[in-house]
Amino acid sequence: MRAIGIIPARGGSKGIPRKNLRDLNGKPLIAYAIQTALESGCFEKVIVSTEDEEIAHIAREYSAEVHNRPDRLANDLATLDPVIYDAVQGSKQEYDIVATLQPTCPLLKPDTLRAAFERMIEEPTIDTLISVVNDPRLAWVEKDSKIVPAYEKRVNRQELPPYYRETGAFFLSRMRYVTEESRFGERVEVFDIPENEALDIDTMKDWWIAEGTLRSKKIAIRVDGYRQIGYGHVYRMLLLANRFLDHQLRFFLDESHLEAQKAVSDAFYPYEVGPRIELKDRILDYLPDILINDILDTTLDDVVPFQKAGIYVANFEDLGTGLEEADLVVNALYETDHPYDHVYTGPDYYCLRDEFAHTRPRYDSPKVERILVTFGGADPSNLTLKSTLTLGDFLESQDIQMKIILGLGYPDESEVELRQTVESRGLDEKIEIARNVKSMAAEFKSADLVLTSYGRTMYEVASMQVPAILMGQNERELQHAFGHSHNGFESLGLGTLVTDQQLLGKVRQLCEDYELRKKMVDRMAETDLAHGVYRVTRLILESYDEKNRLESISGRK
Repeated sequence: MRAIGIIPARGGSKGIPRKNLRDLNGKPLIAYAIQTALESGCFEKVIVSTEDEEIAHIAREYSAEVHNRPDRLANDLATLDPVIYDAVQGSKQEYDIVATLQPTCPLLKPDTLRAAFERMIEEPTIDTLISVVNDPRLAWVEKDSKIVPAYEKRVNRQELPPYYRETGAFFLSRMRYVTEESRFGERVEVFDIPENEALDIDTMKDWWIAEGTLRSKKIAIRVDGYRQIGYGHVYRMLLLANRFLDHQLRFFLDESHLEAQKAVSDAFYPYEVGPRIELKDRILDYLPDILINDILDTTLDDVVPFQKAGIYVANFEDLGTGLEEADLVVNALYETDHPYDHVYTGPDYYCLRDEFAHTRPRYDSPKVERILVTFGGADPSNLTLKSTLTLGDFLESQDIQMKIILGLGYPDESEVELRQTVESRGLDEKIEIARNVKSMAAEFKSADLVLTSYGRTMYEVASMQVPAILMGQNERELQHAFGHSHNGFESLGLGTLVTDQQLLGKVRQLCEDYELRKKMVDRMAETDLAHGVYRVTRLILESYDEKNRLESISGRK
């Protein structure tokens, strides 16, 4: 079946000057319609109808043919029907289908256009097929000088009957119905296209939306979260996902990581789960622009296959062999000197959760009345119990309350032992034990002293500017360089090696020395943690764009 695609493109435009030639994300607006038509493979010819020499030149540069539109059809009063008829007649050939493709709809995909064209072929009784979006809503109209509802029953939007709005993306007609007065045949049908392809640029607001959409990336996020390593990786990726809302996102999760799946599901992000060995193929099938790995140390197999497929790879907290090959590595917890320009370390790149970024730091307290103990998601060394046993007698002799917050991964059997310990020592009035608190920011802000580990929690404590004592779970944690005195912490090293006397002595010292606590708070205040997530988001996108730019230059050479 022979078909012709006609793109009407006048030089004048009142809403947006020279709109059809204006650069939209690196290409003139009209180039999108031309490329969509050509890539769809539906047409014998793709013709741009214009009176403008510059538009004609650009159309030819993008491989379209040009029909010189007469001046009488290039003014503000000219409608599309005679413009399309004129172009068809100018082609001097017979066609079965004539398609009108508006250059102001740059988001239309070739596959969508092809599907509409195939419907015209499969259903020969359709004379005209128009692109629409189903946009039901509670609307009002004027009738007999009165404003009345344009609906029968006031219900939720999803329960309203279909309401099809033309998009202008395409208008397909059998050639016998294309005249100077009309392109409508006897049987008219609509073709519902995706909302994200339906934009018709008429105003600068439309332009900004189109530009943002075209700049959006397809992003895959592979993240691990289970009791042994905690769930901080998952929370960080959800935080980043919230900054990528104008991009297409999909999480890829190990099928055994049930808590991670629940967290992503509760955040309403799309995700796939599967055996760990299958995740690579699932991501390659998805074919994202960007892959973000937050799975601790990567291997070459976590990086290289994706780069070979043209995928940009960014890793977090990575000290593995994949570090050297990744396009970008963000190791906020590790302030090490890597000989690689693509590795970014230190607190500037820490992704602070929103509840902390939007909470004002605590006030200075001249007296320690409340100690908070929390050692991350799983606390594998059970430093929670160690702190409880060590500080029990001290709490009884002081006017101090202690609150213990257990992580999601803290073992049930350990919690039972902890509660029995508190009860057996008669510390019920002094120590509160909690899980799943509503706001950690509020908990830290209300504390005068915190005992925690060298993980992500220390950054959250620093953002609230609360004096803190740190004990590490393992040797890897001790590499988290931020947890030292120059950033306002009292660092005791590996928790299993800290004696009761050392821990108790440090707690007692800080409770008695207000000036020392104030100095710790002042040092914490010197680090800007609130904007780290914005730095990381910008770093990923700008680094991706720069890589593509360099590859484009290299390709042209």
